[in-house]
Amino acid sequence: MELHYISIRYEGDFDALVKRLHVNGDCEDEFRDVYEDCLKIACPKGVFTECAASQEGSFSFIGGKRFESRVLLRNFEGLSRVFPYVISCGRELYDFARATEDPLYRFWIDGISEAALRAVGLRLRQAVQETYGAGHLNSVNPGSLRDFPLSCQRPLFDLLGEGPDKIGLELTPTFLMLPYKSGSGIYFEAEARYENCMLCPRANCPGRRMPYSEDMMAAYGLEPPKDFEPEACRNAARA
Repeated sequence: MELHYISIRYEGDFDALVKRLHVNGDCEDEFRDVYEDCLKIACPKGVFTECAASQEGSFSFIGGKRFESRVLLRNFEGLSRVFPYVISCGRELYDFARATEDPLYRFWIDGISEAALRAVGLRLRQAVQETYGAGHLNSVNPGSLRDFPLSCQRPLFDLLGEGPDKIGLELTPTFLMLPYKSGSGIYFEAEARYENCMLCPRANCPGRRMPYSEDMMAAYGLEPPKDFEPEACRNAARA
C-alpha cells in the first residue's frame, strides 16, 4: 500500500471569514491580528491511498477490512478500487486554539481552522484524481449516517497505516479525531452525484448540501427514524 501525503499553505480569505464568523466592525482589527497569526502557522494536511474493493453478501471489503453498510454496498457496487483518506487543519492551529484563553479568539481560530480544512479537502480530492486518473469522485464518511457509524473510523484509520499519525492526527477511544477540525472518508468513482445529506433526515442542518430524499432512502433499503420531520429538513436544504 502506497500512502500519498499533501500539505498546503492556507492563503485565507479575510472578507469571507469576517462574514462567516459574524465579526463585528468594532472587533475587526482584533480579528485581523488573530487571522494573520493563524496564516503564519496554518499547515493543513491530508493522506490518502488506493485500496481494492469487493463485495460478498451484505459486506463490503476494502483493502481486506470488512464493512457492513448498505450505503457502502450500493455505492461501491461494481467498483474494484476506492480511496480512503483523512484530512486535518493541522496541529499548528489546533495547539494555537488550545493555548488561547480568550473564548472569542478561540472561536475565531476554530472558524479559521474549519476554512483551512475545507481548503485542504478540495486539494486532496484533486490529488486523488491526478494520482490515480480517477473520474468524478463522491465520498462516504464515518459518522455521517447511522448505516455507516463513527466506529468505522477504526478500520478506515487502519487502512491508512502510519499516515494519520504522520500528519498529527489521532483517533480517540470514542472514535473522534484530534484535531477536532479534521475529516475522514472513502472516495469512490461514480458519474452521478452522491451526498450523505440525501440519506440524512436531520432537520435544520447548517451543513446541508443536498435535500433529503425519501426515494433515495428506499433505494438504499434504509428506514428513516420515526420521530423526524422531513419537511423541516427540506426547508433547511433550500436555505
